[in-house]
Amino acid sequence: MKSIITAVSGLTAAGLLWLFFRPPFGKNVVRLNTDQKVVALTYDDGPNPPYTERLLDVLAKHNVKATFFMIGNRIERHPETVHRVIAEGHQIGNHSYSHPLLGFLPPTYVQREIERTDQLLRQFGIVGEIVFRAPILTRFLPVAYVLAKGDRSHTSCNVWSWDWTTQNPHKITETVLKKTLSSTGAGSIIVLHDGKAENKNAVRLGTIEATDRIITALKRDGYRFVRLADVNSQS
Repeated sequence: MKSIITAVSGLTAAGLLWLFFRPPFGKNVVRLNTDQKVVALTYDDGPNPPYTERLLDVLAKHNVKATFFMIGNRIERHPETVHRVIAEGHQIGNHSYSHPLLGFLPPTYVQREIERTDQLLRQFGIVGEIVFRAPILTRFLPVAYVLAKGDRSHTSCNVWSWDWTTQNPHKITETVLKKTLSSTGAGSIIVLHDGKAENKNAVRLGTIEATDRIITALKRDGYRFVRLADVNSQS
């Protein structure tokens, strides 16, 4: 009997952990709903002058539009950068107000973090749906619950650049191209960073150079770049 109780307890604990880390409800968008050679460049943790501006220069050179998931307290500090991102036709998403690990916080805190940044973005004239991505993509139970309650999706990705671990442009480019040019590359959502979580030593020269190389290589292979809002997404 004791072994049965232990087994049941273990299964129950495993089930609860699975429920917490992989909620079975709500929509988690990982790629664009297309079989065409279309990809979306997305950038997290900005705005982060002067690197966001340099990145915008690269995107403008290639006539490519991207989606920037911005942190609320940095939006407040760098409104001029936000205005430029909008003026140049890029999409802006919500990446929380202060970049905490939302998946480990109470739903009320999660909701405040999201709503506070939504309100800031509305002040820049953004209308309609605001896409949301949790810091470090932690769509755990509290985040999934708040988003589902608001009939809102979470935007994840299927291509990690790992540029928060290195600013070697060759490594970043190689990682992204290897994943994107695979058989599942069509409709890829690529995650890069124009800022850094705690915003200390947030030099992004490697990401900027890698972006230039990634766009050049993917265009040469026939890929087209879109904002998330330009193509329906799928979970």
